[in-house]
Amino acid sequence: MNAKTFSAFSAPPPHWVVDAAFGAELAARLLKFVLEREPVFADTTIGNTANKFVRKSVRSSRATQDFGDLRAEVEARFRARLPAAISRLGLAPFALKGLSMELAAHGDGDFYHRHIDTFVASGPPRPDRILTGVYYFHATPCGFTGGDLRLHSLRSADDGGSHVDIAPKNDRLLLFPAWAPHEVRPVSCPDRDFGQSRFAINCWYLGKSV
Repeated sequence: MNAKTFSAFSAPPPHWVVDAAFGAELAARLLKFVLEREPVFADTTIGNTANKFVRKSVRSSRATQDFGDLRAEVEARFRARLPAAISRLGLAPFALKGLSMELAAHGDGDFYHRHIDTFVASGPPRPDRILTGVYYFHATPCGFTGGDLRLHSLRSADDGGSHVDIAPKNDRLLLFPAWAPHEVRPVSCPDRDFGQSRFAINCWYLGKSV
């Protein structure tokens, strides 16, 4: 392996952080929306569509795919970022087949260990997850600490790899390739109040390379 290749595998993956991404007004409406729907949030799962299961030793949080009347507006915001994201992240152009989204809440002690967002198991053909977008929103003042999203290099830390931590700031959008290893660092929320959770929209851009 030459020095250039070693450096590429040892550096954190490409990523784009956008502050004031969707606007304070939409962030506030999203917060109001999730607080009104706390009962529909359920334990998050791991695995592919055909084989999902809860494993709290790997992923601990709650989520819902219910966006109500906000879905179209939220999808439009994510779609609007796609052309710039492809350019900034150096992605190959791809035909967008749709978006897959969930609202996630991380409370006290919640986390998600290192993983990737692409599915590698065999199964029927389907659009691939090409790009991951994470939009953060929360109550102000913030009632939790921790919860950074850590992006890992392809090489492990023991083999010369590195990482970068992205803080979950209100109205911040993070975009990165779906193949990038990442994790959600543990959250501390002493009040154990759902309204003080680390809220995020996880969005996967689905498509096929062209």
